[in-house]
Amino acid sequence: MDTEKLNQLFVRDEEKQEHDQTPSFWSSQYWTTRRIIFAACFIIPAVVTIVVAFIVPALNSQYFPKDNAVPDLSNSSHFNHNMERGQPPPINWASKPRFEKRKTYGLPDPVRRYGFGAAVSRGPRTTTTPSTYPTNLVVPGDVADINVAIATSAPPSQFARRTHPVSPSGFDASDLQEPIETNKWWGSASIPGAEQGNLFAFPYTLWWSQSSPSGMNIMHTEASQRVFGPGSPPQYYYSPVGIISWNMGATEFDGNMKMTLDTPTQFTLNVNLSPSSGSGSIKMPLVQGMAYITGVYSNLTPYLQTSGRAILSYQKYTSSSSTKYKISFNDGTTWLIYAFPASGNTFSFSQSGNNLVGNGKFNGYIQIAKIPSGDTTAESTYDSYSGTYVTKMSLFGSTSGSTGTYGFKFTTAGRSTTSVLHFALPHHIASFDSTTQSKATGIYLQSTTMGQMRAYTATTWTMLESLPSNILFLPGGTSVSTFSTNALNAIRAAASADVGIDVSSQTNLNSQYFAGKALAKYAEICLVANDVLKDSALTSTCVSKLKTAIGVFASNQQQVPLAYDTTWKGLVSTAGFTDSGADFGNTYYNDHHYHYGYFIHAAAILGHLDSTWLTSSNVDYVNSLVRDVANPSDSDPYFPVFRSFDWFVGHSWSKGIFASADGKDEESGSEDYNFAYGMKLWGIVTKNAAMHARGNIMLAVIKR
Repeated sequence: MDTEKLNQLFVRDEEKQEHDQTPSFWSSQYWTTRRIIFAACFIIPAVVTIVVAFIVPALNSQYFPKDNAVPDLSNSSHFNHNMERGQPPPINWASKPRFEKRKTYGLPDPVRRYGFGAAVSRGPRTTTTPSTYPTNLVVPGDVADINVAIATSAPPSQFARRTHPVSPSGFDASDLQEPIETNKWWGSASIPGAEQGNLFAFPYTLWWSQSSPSGMNIMHTEASQRVFGPGSPPQYYYSPVGIISWNMGATEFDGNMKMTLDTPTQFTLNVNLSPSSGSGSIKMPLVQGMAYITGVYSNLTPYLQTSGRAILSYQKYTSSSSTKYKISFNDGTTWLIYAFPASGNTFSFSQSGNNLVGNGKFNGYIQIAKIPSGDTTAESTYDSYSGTYVTKMSLFGSTSGSTGTYGFKFTTAGRSTTSVLHFALPHHIASFDSTTQSKATGIYLQSTTMGQMRAYTATTWTMLESLPSNILFLPGGTSVSTFSTNALNAIRAAASADVGIDVSSQTNLNSQYFAGKALAKYAEICLVANDVLKDSALTSTCVSKLKTAIGVFASNQQQVPLAYDTTWKGLVSTAGFTDSGADFGNTYYNDHHYHYGYFIHAAAILGHLDSTWLTSSNVDYVNSLVRDVANPSDSDPYFPVFRSFDWFVGHSWSKGIFASADGKDEESGSEDYNFAYGMKLWGIVTKNAAMHARGNIMLAVIKR
């Protein structure tokens, strides 16, 4: 055997290299495992970085927009695919900020701080001067009543008085002398052209129809009736609409019957139905959570109709003071009807097909309630508490240490003043005190959007909440976490550049919404300069510029000033007097808690940094914004009580006096929270303990 060839077969790798020629870079022999790993770890990432950083943005700016521009998704196949699947109910865009409105409202191009493109110039480093601005907070103490009026005087004179283009429908002159709620659950009833819209008095939905049938329609839907959209979780769901389980009316009604309203409050509304001619009426006291739909009849013949369903079972029970009817339909639902005639008035229903007709003109009241599907015990509870109904619902609240207490007192009419059957939402139940919790019954009904409700029998509900006392101007409460030197240097560089922007031009816009956001953002920069950086010179510059910018609004000299609307009674943008959708419908009371919350937040920070700004005129200006959104007292004759916040459902409603078949909406929970937060901070700097407590409890409730 050839010894040289044999040795070559068994040489070590390093010896073999002496015998083999180096292979070509392009040959398969060259790409050993080690060379492949090296390329994957170092060469490929470098190539990808170059492509992403320079080539892709240069070729396509649609999904990598320059200068924080909004990407154009109109040609996105994913976007169009989703749009073709089916949609939730139409949106009233007057209350939805859309991206393309940035230029409409004169907003400057946003400052680019991160990502590709030219770097932001920070300017030269400045020498830090220890801040002389205040850093220690004095937080107001406990309060016994959160509903103390902020003020009862007229709004400041810089707000011109204007009459609104739309007047409330249905109220008489005496009610129109008072502020009219604009964002409540019953709001459709008072909007011209929308009077027959849905009223979501959870758990029931009601709406008035003038004909076919004539009267108040009553509906309740179960969770099993919902229809869900695509996706997991579903993109949306529908609850059925237009199901008339009962229509409460009278034989005297025709297609020209009338509906009027009276005594509007944040929780209740009286709806009055009457014939087109002649005397007689049905007064229906509507309230959130009512267990019975009650109609108080005066000299009319009751006529209860149903639509699209058949009566399978009709049972009548008579007692000394009332008559009960138990009706089962072919849709599987069972309803109870109670008739309580006035003294000396005998009354009974008779079945006429699928309707019930009274035996003559009736004076007294009729109540309707639904037995939950499959429930065998609810009937006896309904029987025990029938004959009593809520006519008024009042809010109370107080704070003690870290605990906030709030609740409702029910004024009743009918058989009892010591108990009333009323449905609570899940967040009520979770915070009830032990006394209220002991009044629970076994009756449960679904609401359309707020979960399963449970009936309670107390005339006072008391709820306890843990207050977010640690939420102050900065995270951590009155103390600030320690920052590293590197972090402080980075914050200082950013703040120095941001303080230098022209805040006056960036805030004097034709939009309250965008102007407020810009002011609040700049105020936060001032806060960081003082409370984090403790830089007196930088803070002084920032505060001075913030004063100038916010002073334009305090004197109402901005591009589009506010006016005081003497019709509904509130502060509104003058832009909407010619265009109802201007500034997202502000003039029509859309989104006030969003818009004004930013101004209140900015003013609170300014007052925290420089108490000399808290002059009587500046405080009156900010208080007027708070009063417009969250006036706590009916002793204030210039604003409705809690225009936006709904203490029963636990959040605000953003939609104002726009018609909406699916009721009010709340499209920005974070901005709802921001308003309550800003109001809390404003209460701190103005030493208004009730306002501070009110904001604290609202924050706790919204958190649920």
